[in-house]
Order: sequence, then C-alpha cells, then structure tokens
Amino acid sequence: MLIRINKINRNHKIALMILFIFLGAIFLLPNLSLAQEADLGIGYAESTGLGDNDPRIIIARIIRVVLGFLGVIAVGLIMYAGWLWMTSEGDEEKLTQAQAILKNAIIGMVIILSSFAIASFILNRLTAANTGGGPGGGPGGGGNGAISALGRGIIESHYPARAQKDVPRNTKIIITFKEPINPATIMAGENINSENIKIYKSSDGAENALASEQVSVKKTDDNKNFIFKPNEYLGGSSEKIWYTVALGTGITKINGDSAFSGAVGEIAYDWSFEVGNFIDITPPKVDSIVPQASSTEPRNVVIQINFSEAIDPLSGGGAVEEGFENINVSDQAGGALIEGNFYISNEYRTVEFLTEDACGINSCGNTVFCLPGGKNISVLAKAASLMVIGEPTADFPYDGLVDMADNSLDGNADGLASGPEVQSGRPPYNANSPEAESQGDDYTWQFITSNEIDTSAPVIKSVNPDINENNVSLDVAPEAIFSKLLMSASANTNSVKLISNNINYWIKKENNLETKETTVFVKHDQFYDNIDYSMEINSGLKDIYQNCYSPCSSQGCAGNPSCCE
Repeated sequence: MLIRINKINRNHKIALMILFIFLGAIFLLPNLSLAQEADLGIGYAESTGLGDNDPRIIIARIIRVVLGFLGVIAVGLIMYAGWLWMTSEGDEEKLTQAQAILKNAIIGMVIILSSFAIASFILNRLTAANTGGGPGGGPGGGGNGAISALGRGIIESHYPARAQKDVPRNTKIIITFKEPINPATIMAGENINSENIKIYKSSDGAENALASEQVSVKKTDDNKNFIFKPNEYLGGSSEKIWYTVALGTGITKINGDSAFSGAVGEIAYDWSFEVGNFIDITPPKVDSIVPQASSTEPRNVVIQINFSEAIDPLSGGGAVEEGFENINVSDQAGGALIEGNFYISNEYRTVEFLTEDACGINSCGNTVFCLPGGKNISVLAKAASLMVIGEPTADFPYDGLVDMADNSLDGNADGLASGPEVQSGRPPYNANSPEAESQGDDYTWQFITSNEIDTSAPVIKSVNPDINENNVSLDVAPEAIFSKLLMSASANTNSVKLISNNINYWIKKENNLETKETTVFVKHDQFYDNIDYSMEINSGLKDIYQNCYSPCSSQGCAGNPSCCE
C-alpha cells in the first residue's frame, strides 16, 4: 500500500512541477513581450471592423480564466480529501491518502491564488501599456502607463510638438484641449498647479519638476488653451537638453469629470522635446493670406492668415464682441468692425476669421456664415507693442500678434520687429501695394466680396501612402490632397482620424495658392512595424467656403483615394 501512496505523492509532485513550469512560462513570456515593441497585428482587424483588442490582453484574460478553473479543481480536491477523511472509518490507508490530497491541494491553492494575483497585475499593466504612447515620442514621451490622449483623446494639440528638436530656450508651452477644462486643476492662481502639470528635464525625472512659482500660466476665455511660461529660460547655453511635460490624472473637465478617463497611475499623458542652446529673437512673418490681395471671392469665404511659425493663442484668437482687436476685419467703406471670431489651428500657425452673419446651411446641416456681399473688405493684423524699442520682445497684455517666444509680428518681413504704427511711425505693410522700406510691421490687405455663395464641396484628389501600400516608412506622415483650399480650423483630429490602437497623432495642413488646393498631413508617433493603419476623413472637414467634405468623394482613382477601394 505504501507503493500506491508513493505513486500518488509522486504523481502530485510531477503535476506540481508541470504546473510550476507552465505558470513560469506563462508569466515570463508576457514580461518578455513587454520589453519590446511587439507586432500585435491588430491594425488589419480594426480596419475591417473585426475585434481590435491587444492579443496580449486576450492571452492574459485567458490565463486568468484558466487559473480560475484550476482554483475550482483545487477546491474540489479539498472537498474530496475531506470526504475521504470523514468516510475513512479509521482506515489508515484512506486517512493517509486524504492527508496527502489535502496537503497538495492546499499547496496548489496557494500557488493558484498567487498566480491569479500575478496574472491580474500583469493584465492591468498590459491594459496600461495598450493605451500608452507609441515609440518615437522622445525620451520619456508617452510611456509609463500614460494614455494616447493626443488626437485619440481630449488633447487636440500642444506646443512644442512631440519629439520636436531645437526648441528655443525662451519658448512657452501650450496645451489645447478639445473640451473646456477646470482651470483650478491646471493653475494655482497665476502659477502652475505642480500636482497635475510637471515640467522637468527628462534625465532628472518628475520628482525634480519645476515648482509652482517657477512657471506662470495664462488661459483663453474658453478654458481650452493653457499657456505655460517658465520664469527662467529652459535648457543651457552650451548643450541641448530634453524636457518632459507630464499631465496628471487629477485634471478634470469644467463639469468635474476626469479629463483622462482610463488613465493608469499618476501620469495621464506626457511628451518630450529637445531644447536647443539659443534664444529666439526672430519675429514671426505672414506666409500667406486667403483671400489674396485684390481678389474677388464669394461672400462665404473664410479669412485665413498663415504664419511662418507658431503664434500665441492669447494674441491670435478671440471674439470681436468680447474686445479682441489684435486683428481687425472691416467694411472699408464704413470702417466699422465686422463681428465674428478668430480661431487658431494648424500647429498654432494659422488664424482664421468667421463672421456671425448666418447666410445659409451647408450639405451637412451646418450653418454657413458670410461677410457682407459686394463690399471692399479690409483686414489689419497688428504688431504688438515692444517692451524696449529696437528689441523684438512684446509687452503683456498683447495688443498685437506674437510668437511662442513673445516676439512681435514682423509685418514687412525685413527680419526686424519695430512694433505697431504708434511705435514705429510707419503705416501698415499693405499687401495690395507693398513697399517694405517705408511700411511698418502692422500687416493689412484688401479684397472684394461678391454676392455669390460657393456651394461646391471639396473632393480628395490623391492620398499617400496608397491604399493597401506595403513597406511604408515608420515615420511617413499620411496625407490627402484636396481639390480646394480648406478651412484650417476644420482640419482637426475630430474630422481627420488615424485609426490605430495606441498612437498619438495631430494634424497639419499646407496650402498651394497656385492650384488652390490644400494638403492635410497626419503627424504621429513612430508607427509600429508590420501593423496596418488607416486614415478616416469625415464630413467635419470643410473647405474655405464652409462646404463639408462628403466621405468617399474624389475626382477619380489616381492616387488611390478611399472611394476607389
């Protein structure tokens, strides 16, 4: 009988050894997978409408179910051992057998419970990793359980961009949210809320972030744009230094809801950028304007100014009725300002004006707003008053346009900032009759509106990469060329989407004024290798006349636009 008992013990020991090996393999493999950027193969499923869950998470869930099943077996063995014990009636063989089963079942139960706890921990970490940023975000960017909140989440854009290099030491940091944010979770008075916003050298870690009193904060009236200005220059004069900005899970929307639902840990979103060893004293210039000087346009045209660099939202956006006067739009004959709103977009490099005069409904059911018809319209973009004459730095509050380093607008593009007419003594630079030597840094132009309304919708002419193209570079920015100029503010992450599981992305556009076409680019973290990605463009995208794009519209199949698939 002893042989039989030994056989039972030996079998249980073998089973336990197999269980240890099995569990060890299970738990080691996920850890190894976390140590590298895995090819998850979920992009194709996502584009076809099939399940798009991370297979690592599916495996972890299966493991948890299996361990639960093993737990049920262990409980059954304990009950069976108890039954043997109670029915042994003093039989030594049954008692010994019951004791052995009970002991091994308890050991197994301890192992299973421990394994269950480990599996749950791994599942939670995998879930966090699944929502984290993709590779290529710069040191410390988008990792550590932070979610991909840029594009896919509540963040529309920020400056500097992810992994941007050679950022001036005197830069400001801007974050634009898609919804109004509770200012108290971002600001502590006029300083940074250091519990929820951390700015630090990437190599030093978040524990060495700038203190609240070291960073001043301002916001726009809509509680969507927050502007952070360190009191001292970032970086150093002799080397380039990476910085990280981390947003905490304590940030809430204006209604009290969490701004980053689903975020794990203390950091909800972070990104990094490289600060150069120089100070920016180059003033911003006007790159292009729509409508062009002396042109005639339908009255539903959107006025658009494109700059050479990013513009501070405090200086470039606002409502006329609320006192915003850094840019004036007027009927040249009457001189009265036209009511409306100024919007900033395109990585903060484009400002647009939309009136409040409703004049129709577009094909998507949205209200169309118009300028006065049959009028000479004048636009004046003002340079900001300088703190010191001869130096480009503008005084605050801004009474004109400034860049992210507080340099005032260089309207005549001579490379120098001379301030507005009241400081320089020179009239505005006039794009209709330009004379850079005698004109100043205020920028003006005039155009004519007709009584017509443009109602033709934009279509996609071509896309890149092509549909189902293989071996695409991991850092390529997908693009779509449209048949008309676009309203920049409509080209955002709500209307142009990168379909991916965990990639941060943001939108940029470029105009071709010769062909009157706009190219939309989707910028992003570095793609994962061997994954399918797709772009989705919806009717939220509008042309410069506020006509919405009709999905799956193109002039033909050249360049493989989406409707050709």
